Amino acid sequence: MLMKLSGKKETLMTSLLLLILCVLWLMFNVTSALGMAEQPPSSTLVQGATGYTAIEETIPQVGVRQNLHEPIDGFFEIVVLLILGVSIGFIGTLIGAGGGFLVVPVLIIFYKFIPHYAVGTSMIIVFLNALSGTFAYVSQRRIDYELGIKYSVVAIPGVILGAVFALNISINAFYAIFALLLTVMAYILIFVNDFYLVRENVAGLPTRRTLRDSFGTTYVYSPDMAIGFSGSFFVGIISGLLGLGGGIIHVPFMNFIGMPLHVATATSHFIIVITSFFGIITFLGLNAINMDYAVVLGVGSILGAYYGARASLKTHSEMLKKIIAIVLVLLSIKLFLNIT
Repeated sequence: MLMKLSGKKETLMTSLLLLILCVLWLMFNVTSALGMAEQPPSSTLVQGATGYTAIEETIPQVGVRQNLHEPIDGFFEIVVLLILGVSIGFIGTLIGAGGGFLVVPVLIIFYKFIPHYAVGTSMIIVFLNALSGTFAYVSQRRIDYELGIKYSVVAIPGVILGAVFALNISINAFYAIFALLLTVMAYILIFVNDFYLVRENVAGLPTRRTLRDSFGTTYVYSPDMAIGFSGSFFVGIISGLLGLGGGIIHVPFMNFIGMPLHVATATSHFIIVITSFFGIITFLGLNAINMDYAVVLGVGSILGAYYGARASLKTHSEMLKKIIAIVLVLLSIKLFLNIT
């Protein structure tokens, strides 16, 4: 009976995520149509044999209406992107880092996306993966909602600021920053067994919070709020700039300021749902999301995240982490080689 109920919840969650994808796709197409309607055509006078002729021109804009990357070409391309989305969702969930760190370099290297466009499209996948994980953590009652909302309020301006930086940063600088990030991640996957930081003086802080999860475990902790607020703003900037969920930084950081690892992981997912949603709105406003890619990759990542979560319970993933680290190094090298 419990298995049947669990299956129904998983089906409902998947259906809800797909519905959200459809709503975002419709929102984007309506926004694009309104944007095109608001742009009056300009005209240029060209001198010919019989006089001057007015030629109407459209004003080029940053966004999907410009041919800035490879378009999806046919059914085979959709299948390839779907498989890619499944792989990204599976790998990201299995190693607990989300999928943004893979989506962005893949879109840049293989599909010729310019950086801020890859970041905006990645934000959709980040949102869906975080929402999927949050559903699970809600049932486990491991989310500290009060802290999550407070840190989100601080992180949201950072995400918006990071998105603006992504639009204005030079391509070479973006490649260098992201390549460095991939190299650091590869090092962590190979050489760091426990992905969290250690702070010795947390015990000296006054106890302020108690949380009991659905498994009967009680967590008593004293987070350093001042450092937490400043760190959340910084994580927001990184998330908006690079198209990452921020969990790969936020989880060890929240553990560092005094939150138990399980609570930090669950609360981080909750924060990412909020911040990535505002990131999506920001990139929609900047006209820097390709919803066709986002929908196909998003559907794949939902499926991949589901199976990645199940596999993480059964798989000893040390060898897989090393293989993924090698892939990250190769992507990092490719980004460095793209610097001109």
